Amino acid sequence: MKYDELLFQRYFDDWSKLPADKIVSLLNVKTKTVIPSLKDIDFSKKLRVKWGIDPTGADLHIGHICSVVVINLFLKCGHHIDLVIGDFTARIGDPSGRSTERPMLTDAEITENMKTYKQQIGKYIDTDKVAIRFNSEWLNKMPIQDILYIFKGLKLAAALQREDFRTRLAKGDEVSIAEVFYASNMGFDSIALETDIEIGGIDQLLNFQQCREIQRIKGQKPEIIITTPLLEGTDGSGRKMGKSFGNYIAVNASAEEKFGKIMSIPDNVLMQYYKCFCYLYENEIADLEKFIETQPMEAKKQLAAYLVSIEARDLKAGLAERDKFEKKFSKRELAEDDFETVYSVHGSSLKDVLFSSGKFSSMGEVKRLFTSNAISDIATLEKLNPDMPVTALIKVKCGKLTFLRIIPKEVKS
Repeated sequence: MKYDELLFQRYFDDWSKLPADKIVSLLNVKTKTVIPSLKDIDFSKKLRVKWGIDPTGADLHIGHICSVVVINLFLKCGHHIDLVIGDFTARIGDPSGRSTERPMLTDAEITENMKTYKQQIGKYIDTDKVAIRFNSEWLNKMPIQDILYIFKGLKLAAALQREDFRTRLAKGDEVSIAEVFYASNMGFDSIALETDIEIGGIDQLLNFQQCREIQRIKGQKPEIIITTPLLEGTDGSGRKMGKSFGNYIAVNASAEEKFGKIMSIPDNVLMQYYKCFCYLYENEIADLEKFIETQPMEAKKQLAAYLVSIEARDLKAGLAERDKFEKKFSKRELAEDDFETVYSVHGSSLKDVLFSSGKFSSMGEVKRLFTSNAISDIATLEKLNPDMPVTALIKVKCGKLTFLRIIPKEVKS
C-alpha cells in the first residue's frame, strides 16, 4: 500500500461537502478528549474554531503541529478558523504541568519569538485562509469592570484544584495570582471570538474547561473542547516531544533532517505519528496497524516522505528525499559532503574526539554508542574501539545518521 501517495492527496482534497459521519470518523482517530461529545457539533453551520499558542519560544516542533492538523481538517470542511497568538498571555506563561512559574517575558522577547510563527504554521495550513489574531487586541482594552464581573463568577477553590498547583503548594512553592487566572485570559479570548470549538493538546484540558465556564458567565454557549494526544518524542523514552528532552523534530529543520529523524523513531510510536499527521478513517486503522507491524521500515519511509511532501506541497519532494536516504544508508552511496569534518589532537582517543565534536549530548551517549557497536569505520565496516588513538584521517559512522571525517593534527609545543 502506498500510504504516502494516498495520504498526501487526501491532505489537499476539498472537503467542503464531506458528510458529517466522515468528519466524525476522521476526528475519532485524532482526538483524546471531546467535551461534551462530537455528536454535539452541528457541522451543517459555519463553525468558529480556535487554536492558540503563546510565543514563549521562537522555534516550534512538530509536536505543536498535531492540533494544527485537526484545525486544518475544519478549514478543509469550510469552517472559520482563528489562530490566536497569545502575545498578551505569553507575559504570564501557561502554568500547565509546570513545577515552577515561568519567567516574565518582555515585549521585545515576545515580538522576536513570534516573528516566524506564521511561516512555521504555514507549512501545514494555508494561513492566508485563516484569521490570525493576537490576544492583546482585546485583552489590552478589556475594562476592569468586565474582568471583575467574570472573576466574581469564578471560584478560587476550583482553580487551585489543578494538580500542578497542588503539587507546588504542597512543596511550599509559590503560585502567583497571575498563574491562577491564566486560563481566564484564554476564556476572554473565547468570548471575544465567540468560539464554538477549541482545539489543543490534552495538557490544555483544564484551561479549556475554564473557557467554557467563562462563556457561561458571559451568557455565551460554552465551546466544545477537542483535545489531541501529546506526541511522544523521537528517543523512545515515552516522554512527550520537547526541546528540554532533546527528543524533538523542529518545524524548520531541513527536509533531510526531518526524514532522518522520522526514520530513527521507535517502531512502537509509528502508529501515533500516523494518527497525528495523517487523515485516516476509523476503518483504515486495522490495515495500517498490520502494515506497520509487518513492514516497519517501509512504514517509516512512507511517513517520512509524506511529511516532507505536505510541507513542500509536492509529493516528488518527499520521494526524492527517500531516494537520497536510501542511497546514503541502504546502498551506502556516500558523497564527501555527507561527512562533517572534525579536527582533533593527534593521538587523542576516539571517544574523546567524538565527545569534543559537539555532536553528542554527553560522554555517556558516546560510550553507549560504542557499547551497542554503533560506531564503525566507513571503509572497513569494522566496529571501532573507544580507546583507539586517532593518528590518521578516518571516516566514522556514529549511530544511524551521523558521519564524521576526523582529521588529526599535531600540537606544536
